[in-house]
Amino acid sequence: MYLKAVELENFKSFGRKTRIEFKKGFNAISGPNGSGKSNIGDAILFVLGPKSSKTLRAQKLTDLIFNGGKKGRPARHCRVSLIFDNTDRMIPWDADEVVLTRYVKVSDSDPEGYNSYFYINGERARLQDFVDLLTHARISADGYNIVKQGDVTRIVEMGSVERRRILEEVAGITRFDQEIAKAEARRRETEENMRQVETLLNELESRLATLAEDRETALRYLSLQESLRKAEAQLLYKRIKKMRNELEGYVRNAEETERAIEELNRKAGELQVKYEALRKRLREIEDRMAAETGGEVASISRQIDEMRIREAEIKIRIEGLQDERESLVRQIREEERRRKEVSSGLKKLVRRLREIAEELE
Repeated sequence: MYLKAVELENFKSFGRKTRIEFKKGFNAISGPNGSGKSNIGDAILFVLGPKSSKTLRAQKLTDLIFNGGKKGRPARHCRVSLIFDNTDRMIPWDADEVVLTRYVKVSDSDPEGYNSYFYINGERARLQDFVDLLTHARISADGYNIVKQGDVTRIVEMGSVERRRILEEVAGITRFDQEIAKAEARRRETEENMRQVETLLNELESRLATLAEDRETALRYLSLQESLRKAEAQLLYKRIKKMRNELEGYVRNAEETERAIEELNRKAGELQVKYEALRKRLREIEDRMAAETGGEVASISRQIDEMRIREAEIKIRIEGLQDERESLVRQIREEERRRKEVSSGLKKLVRRLREIAEELE
């Protein structure tokens, strides 16, 4: 694996799209001061993603965008791509060539803000994806794959312990030590989580026993409630049947009472006819008494008295029949009122029975 080329667009002093090819082995970039040699190294670091933008000799990422120079127009974005030869699959990506691209664009809403994007072979990615791929290839923006100005002097002047740390980091030992430390931290965290889970399981087991008892109680309650509703429905059904029988009895009594009233009316009519006939005959006798005198007066007088007695008896019987008829009328009215009450209660019971049937379903 090696770096085949670097493509720059609007990065620092490179105001247009530029491609710099590298060959296998040793490559050198020469030029006068200010020609942008260091900017190529900054471009490589820019894609690798160092932890601090000061490593790129910039206060913020937007300072890396081409400012237009003396007479040009400032750009709104910059793009840098690193093209790696990956025929040996040192980078864990199934391609002979891996292109890592970083793109920074000035925000449209905030002149001080920006948006940063990462791409792997043209596919959208994250900085962490870059780090994961490059870590397997032992490349790091903050490591010693790239030696910047002053690094050689600093390494020569540092002590043996610090120099050993650098060698371990270059050899990759430091990364394994870090992974071991992370694994140990995860182990401790997992053990703590297991203790918490065990405590929680013990609590849940005790609660489970209580919940089992509550479940049995709830099931028994539901069973009793269903039995109660069935019993209520049966009771309502019997009450409805009884009230229907009572209603039919009231109807029959009302019909019999109406027939009795009709019979009394008929008898009262007959007595009224007899009464009118007797009154007519009495008037005839009184007229004869006024026209005749003699031995027949006593006989006629007796007949008149007898007829008056019979008239009084008929009046009494008529009055008795009228009282009986009024009593029957009152009884019919009471039966009708009772029948309406029973009918209303029957409708309510039928509605309640339907509600219970729906609940049981």
